[in-house]
Amino acid sequence: MFIFFILYSAGFLYTLREIYFRRYAALLFFFVFCLPIYITALTTLHQAGGSLLVPLVQYSKEFIVLLTLITLVVHLDAWPKWNVLDKLVIAYFCITTVYVFLPLGGYPLYQKLVALKNISFFPVIYFVGRLVRPETVWISKVQAMIMVLMIAAAGVVLIEVINYQHLQTLTGYVEYYLKYFGQEPTGNHGLSWNFEIEGGVKRFAAFFANPLELAAATLLTVAVLVAMYVKKDIAEPRLFATAILASLICIVFALSRASMAGYFMASYLFFLLNGNRKILRVYHGLFIVTGLVFVYFLANDEIGEFFLKTFTFENTSSLSHLLEWIDGIDAMQNNPLGLGLGESGRVSGELGTNIGGENQLIIIGVQTGVLPMLLYAVMYALVIGWSAQLFRKGEGKEQQVGIVLFILKVGLIIPVLTASVESYLYVSSVGWFLVGLLSSLRTNFLQMHRD
Repeated sequence: MFIFFILYSAGFLYTLREIYFRRYAALLFFFVFCLPIYITALTTLHQAGGSLLVPLVQYSKEFIVLLTLITLVVHLDAWPKWNVLDKLVIAYFCITTVYVFLPLGGYPLYQKLVALKNISFFPVIYFVGRLVRPETVWISKVQAMIMVLMIAAAGVVLIEVINYQHLQTLTGYVEYYLKYFGQEPTGNHGLSWNFEIEGGVKRFAAFFANPLELAAATLLTVAVLVAMYVKKDIAEPRLFATAILASLICIVFALSRASMAGYFMASYLFFLLNGNRKILRVYHGLFIVTGLVFVYFLANDEIGEFFLKTFTFENTSSLSHLLEWIDGIDAMQNNPLGLGLGESGRVSGELGTNIGGENQLIIIGVQTGVLPMLLYAVMYALVIGWSAQLFRKGEGKEQQVGIVLFILKVGLIIPVLTASVESYLYVSSVGWFLVGLLSSLRTNFLQMHRD
């Protein structure tokens, strides 16, 4: 199992080398191949007795992003002309950072910094993507990497399913979380409740941190697949077909309702807006098949009950979402300027004092107030609008990035409402890098058409 740490280290060192030679797009290589195995690399390192190295590895991902941004700024020929999204991202980052120094909340400085990183590191990634020259990013190469990753994940999932055993039971997952986060194992399988549904049916995560993160990763894969299909220039049809199958395997066995809904909703909405009637007929057929499968599952005591209670909010998970939302909204009503960093999300969650978690917007709002929450929502909506504009009017790289981000961001709407999606390292990092790239591409697109 130590191979995961070796792979992570090799990817990290390779990316460092590329950044040294100013090939900044290599950061996407790190995001795609290293972040999905980040937690597994850490747990296997700890399991092998490398506890002294664990703190260094824990901050290696932030280090490489900050190093890339600093290197970009130092060698920048000229600052880009700021657009509205740039200003929103800067405003969000500045406001949330101020909360580190405000006398709000009951957490010490270090915990506040951790909480700030959890909700406000994505602006750093955004500006890396914003400052990278678009012509240096080879989109087809990035798409190929994302497909290869999903195929690898599906292979691990199939092994887990065949043996009906989580990979995490072999990697020291429980021991790692117990030592560094004080989290005792929960659930029926000695990991956490995220690794099962009601009734104890297992859901699998491959080498990702948990099944929810794997499920979110399939949304990025399907976005890439749709973009490639629209391009009608699939260089590797076997890789393309295998990636489709792999994404289906992962989304089915991860058993995430939010990502399942987003998986189909986003791609369907894209083809609806694009006016592709042939594909829409296929989707309508899939909806019928899905309905029949749903009826079949209703006959299964465990899986049927899982889906049925989801819609009636009788499911423990669905009910907990509802209760967390109510607590979070109540906290924001009473404290519209926020309770302070750490009062919602990962930091308080580890201590069992979480207020209004399981919703990215509420997690931000409870900690730093209504204004940053609204800024995040506006940024999110703006990205969807800009990406739709580019996929309909742009060409080449503009269209490809527009399609990927439109499907990804629409597909993540439901997970945003039910989870802390910015904690999904792989999806969040790749997504915000591409948003930065989208910002530059759209600026160039508008300038070219004005001229």
